[in-house]
Amino acid sequence: MRDRNGSIIFVNGKVLTGDVEKSPATGVAIHNGKVAEVGTDKDVLAWKANGTQVIDLAGRTVAPGLNDAHCHPMMVGFSLMQVNAATPPNKTIADLATRIEERVRETPAGDWVTARGYDQARLEDQRHPDRHDLDPVSPDNPVIVVRACGHIAGVNSKALQLAGIDRNTPDPEGGIIDRDEHGEPTGVLRESAQTMVRKVMPPPTLDQAKAALIAAGQDFLSKGVTSWAEAGVRDDTHMRAYVEPANDGTLPVRSYLMMMIDETLDNLISLGITTGFGDEWLRIGPAKLFLDGSIGGRTARMSQPYEGETDNVGLWMQDPQEFKDKFKKAHMAGFQCCAHAIGDAAISLLLDSYEEALEAQPRPDHRHRIEHCSIVDMDIIQRIKQLGVIPIPGTSFLHAFNKAYIQNLGWERIRYAYGMNTFYEHGIVAAASTDAPVVGTSATIGLQTMMTRLSEEGEPMWPEESISLEEAVRAYTYNGAYASFEENIKGRLAPGMLGDAVVFETDISAVNATEVGKVQADLTVTDGHIVYNRMT
Repeated sequence: MRDRNGSIIFVNGKVLTGDVEKSPATGVAIHNGKVAEVGTDKDVLAWKANGTQVIDLAGRTVAPGLNDAHCHPMMVGFSLMQVNAATPPNKTIADLATRIEERVRETPAGDWVTARGYDQARLEDQRHPDRHDLDPVSPDNPVIVVRACGHIAGVNSKALQLAGIDRNTPDPEGGIIDRDEHGEPTGVLRESAQTMVRKVMPPPTLDQAKAALIAAGQDFLSKGVTSWAEAGVRDDTHMRAYVEPANDGTLPVRSYLMMMIDETLDNLISLGITTGFGDEWLRIGPAKLFLDGSIGGRTARMSQPYEGETDNVGLWMQDPQEFKDKFKKAHMAGFQCCAHAIGDAAISLLLDSYEEALEAQPRPDHRHRIEHCSIVDMDIIQRIKQLGVIPIPGTSFLHAFNKAYIQNLGWERIRYAYGMNTFYEHGIVAAASTDAPVVGTSATIGLQTMMTRLSEEGEPMWPEESISLEEAVRAYTYNGAYASFEENIKGRLAPGMLGDAVVFETDISAVNATEVGKVQADLTVTDGHIVYNRMT
């Protein structure tokens, strides 16, 4: 079983406490798994006992263990084994096809080849890969290449055949099968149309799911992340992959589970389980739905059409009234609620749903959430504040996807996209996230993007929304804990809090904001134990 009573003392460093005020502290003492003291070296060394490890920071920064408030850890684990379709390193669809061809050579005929990570806005081809690109390199293996956002995929003819998709197949609810001028499927599948292919793919076994989760955990720990919010548990295998490691003490990261309403809500209600059930290592989180799609895929539901497409305002994943009814049911059962909502129309509908649910059954501290909460204006921001809703912005998205955002929405509509400064100014608690594997697991890229509002290419994206290092760290620590009702046990370096911390390789406050994303974690600590050491 896990030892939750580690003791460690850090001295001679800089301390980011998770508060927005700068701290004069130089050390932190963790005793019996909890933060015991934050102060001078003399203060913290007073907690030294037999077996206590003392680490000289030598000017490095120690901060609370980071909290990724929305990610897909199991997908991260599986993506580590998939073909790397990211843009970069791939510059063209031909580059993607070459990588897939290499994987096909080592894959038995008939087995699936999967890839993920491309962004058509950054490919020279400026389009999605389709069956015409994939068929020549994989005639005998079904292939699926998923866009970075996860909302669009390109598949080959073998995959279409296995899924039974042809010119006579209608578009599913909440999805689109792209077709050529003759009505034939191109192999590009949007939103729920992907499900038709995924249903014929072999599901992971429990052992495979657990291995993926453990692999993802090691990746996140190497970035200083000690807590995450799993963005959607749908089935028994996914749930057991969390429960079994939690029971035997091998779950690597503290986990807050979003439970998909359509697949899990009725069972949870029948068992009397609601948000908060569990402990500090594994806890049931909010009940979740998907309202819309992605900006990069032009499927996020907007109030106004996408650039150059006067008839396209994106998609609803279900009928809007069904959304409202399901949220009310979850709210009435005592759940925190959340939804994937990216477009301004989707966010407005979600706020309408919360408002109606709260009118039916008031709850003063519901902390309902908006996952991503991408395209907002001041009216929406005022409603978020009034209703006490928590945005979960993808704080690395503009770093990775700025070209797609500008191409698809134009400059003015992204004025408040992931606008952390505006959230802070309005007293709104917004929790930082990666949505990995949509983007990488790096927390420091998220910190850098919140501080600079610069894309990967160095292009500014409404710099008015830049915030300080202390505010960015708070968004990645305390705010994530608040979003899971856990701000009283983690998210800050303060006496009584869980002994989770990250030691950066340098004094991160002295690093130019444009270089923060390059800063690595030297040590990651949970319960007072070092669980990641970059030097070993």
